[in-house]
Amino acid sequence: MSMVIEENIMVPMRDGVKLATDVYRPAQQGQWPVLVTRLPYNKDRRFPFEYPPFTKEKRIFLELNFDSARVVEAGYVIVAQDTRGRFASEGEFEPFVHEVEDGADAITWAASQPWSSGQVGMFGVSYQGLTQWEAAREQPAALRAIAPSQSPGWHVYPYQGGAFLLGVALGWATGVAMEEVQRRVGQGRATRAELEEMMQASGDLPALFRRLSLVDVPLLQGRAPYYFDWLAHPTLDEYWRTLIQEEFYEQVTVPALTIAGWYDHFQREDLEHYQSMRQQGGSALARSLQHLVIGPWSHGNFLRGFRERTYGAASFARDLLTDLHLRWFDHWLKGIENGVEQEKPVRIFVMGTNVWREEEDWPLPDTQYR
Repeated sequence: MSMVIEENIMVPMRDGVKLATDVYRPAQQGQWPVLVTRLPYNKDRRFPFEYPPFTKEKRIFLELNFDSARVVEAGYVIVAQDTRGRFASEGEFEPFVHEVEDGADAITWAASQPWSSGQVGMFGVSYQGLTQWEAAREQPAALRAIAPSQSPGWHVYPYQGGAFLLGVALGWATGVAMEEVQRRVGQGRATRAELEEMMQASGDLPALFRRLSLVDVPLLQGRAPYYFDWLAHPTLDEYWRTLIQEEFYEQVTVPALTIAGWYDHFQREDLEHYQSMRQQGGSALARSLQHLVIGPWSHGNFLRGFRERTYGAASFARDLLTDLHLRWFDHWLKGIENGVEQEKPVRIFVMGTNVWREEEDWPLPDTQYR
């Protein structure tokens, strides 16, 4: 099936800010279910994927664990949107702040298009996973299911166990700030010299990590102000409670396919999402039909191994996860009775034996705590 690509459609949000959106859809006439992903990392970015022993190929960022050509060929529309204040979108970027409303508006827009069947799902990795949970909180009528991969929490994004994750927080904020300066150069609001300075800093993060105090990062002033907010709020105080609500999981009423990695620094958050939705989800459907996959992957890396270790062909995730996404969304968006509701909800990759195993729940029911 051939594909039509429409780029940089400016989709209005409820407050009038317009967000840049790309559409990948089947060329033939029809109405198709839609899969939405929303990201702050540039919907147009190309980067090398290397699958040894295969050659390198360029893939768009949304394909970290997803083969978009296969998905469109299977009869889906993919909608990829730059989040507010990022790249081609209007507005100012504030991490986590606008994702509930903007996500719900993007879903409603996707459901209303002439090529849409009105059935919408969401997918994506890392912040793209977070935008799914956030959009689901508003319960947009067209949203049927989500598939968040390696999703952060909110307060635990820069903190774990009370410790500030300097490498994650400062590294992420510096990269985002560099892209913000690049955006401002294109808008005539920053100079090439400022961009060169940010690029140099981003390329030498160890030098930034060695600076004391931790707030002594003048390059981030006015470019990533949230970094300083994170440092100023080390506990789960009112600052964080404006971003999350106590009843967060009770607000989510759709099934979720949560994809985690044994080596991912957000593994704990993925497991919390799964367990909390099973206990507190906002509908019987959501509580009973949460699925969890845990593979031998690091953050955003779904290849066959991690660092010096490889785990065989069974761990090669691009094909595996594309199949899982299609099976999941075929059921929830197309109404295909393919057994999703009857299968065991947990699938784990057993380290050492390098095989997949299905389980009834997580934590494993026969776990012994010592």
